Amino acid sequence: MLSSRKKRESGASLVEMALVAPFLVLLLLGIVEFGWKFGQFNEVRHGTREAARFAAVSEPDLDGDTDFDEDDIVVAVCNALNLAGTASVDLDLQLVTGDQIGDTARITLTMDTPALSGAPLISQFLPTELSNEVLFRLEQPAEWSAQTFTNQC
Repeated sequence: MLSSRKKRESGASLVEMALVAPFLVLLLLGIVEFGWKFGQFNEVRHGTREAARFAAVSEPDLDGDTDFDEDDIVVAVCNALNLAGTASVDLDLQLVTGDQIGDTARITLTMDTPALSGAPLISQFLPTELSNEVLFRLEQPAEWSAQTFTNQC
């Protein structure tokens, strides 16, 4: 009697696993995708802070044209970002109270981040565009002008 019962239930665990496995895989992909987006958001935050630091202290020329300008800030952002591939970066520089020492400025960095898994069920719940804004005090007179520009890093 015991062996006939085992034969009738031998495929039950396989059917249960077939029903549960897609949800487990989806949960695992969601966890990995969320971790990827969180890491990318930390990169955007780091890039924004680096851009604010460069804009605040008017660091030396980075793009080789012998003067400090907006392109140098973009180079600083691209150097600070640790990206797996290329990314489109929008940088918005604004002078809030003026362009002299002690005045306030704002920098906003927006970056498109592709989905890691490409699973549409997961990707629709996570943002594709990450953004961060930093207000900072100028330590040197601003040698850059307020503008918005897009660059590939």
